[in-house]
Amino acid sequence: MKHFRYGDFIVIGIILLAAGFSLRSAFVKKGGLVKVEAAGKSYEYSLQKDGIYKIQGSLGISIIEIKDGQVRIIDSPCPNKVCIHQRWGKTIACLPNDVLVYVEDNEEEELDAIAE
Repeated sequence: MKHFRYGDFIVIGIILLAAGFSLRSAFVKKGGLVKVEAAGKSYEYSLQKDGIYKIQGSLGISIIEIKDGQVRIIDSPCPNKVCIHQRWGKTIACLPNDVLVYVEDNEEEELDAIAE
């Protein structure tokens, strides 16, 4: 049976540390903004603050919900309700009511070795 050397423990420690940071970044709620363009007006809401907001569109009021870092449209005056059926998403459009909802992350994007 082979015995561990001092250097082996250092390598294992570095690997465990890197894994811990990777897991932490995967589960931490990222910051960002919900941006809404509706009937020529713009609105911004924090993705970290849960809430229900009314947005005036061309046909009437669309209602968006922000919860747990996600956004969706929960009500709209449009005839076919496609925007409501899109559920939670990063980009949601209600074309008849002229409402566009999208998430913009406010964190800097990191380049990997391939993109550089």
